[in-house]
Amino acid sequence: MVRQIEHTVIITATFPANLPANNKVFASIQLDPALSPVSQLTIPPSEAWVLEDLFVTSSQSVDAILEFTKNLTEVAFRSAPVNSLLVSNPSRPRPSPVLYEPQSILTISAQNLAAIGASAVTITVYAKFRRFVEQ
Repeated sequence: MVRQIEHTVIITATFPANLPANNKVFASIQLDPALSPVSQLTIPPSEAWVLEDLFVTSSQSVDAILEFTKNLTEVAFRSAPVNSLLVSNPSRPRPSPVLYEPQSILTISAQNLAAIGASAVTITVYAKFRRFVEQ
């Protein structure tokens, strides 16, 4: 029997001060607000995850593009600029479903679209996954 669970994860990326535009930093993935964020996530052996949606709840101070990688080498998805993903935007772009098979590794990087000023900047994006759990 396979059970489906909808799961929203929190993605944060911090760009250091004085960073020129178009640089990549690794993002953190937080499965639950009560858990510590991780830099990579290995999908459990009895599960498959499908990326279904990507959104922000407010405009981010620096616009960026997220890149979802599978197994540390394969670029599985590149997002539209995060500020176009505002949840209240009815025409916001939605990702094509991206499958992460059992035991595949999910990592996310963020690329800033503008130079960062004298202070570091953190962006927060939410990703909705559908988890297929074999029981």
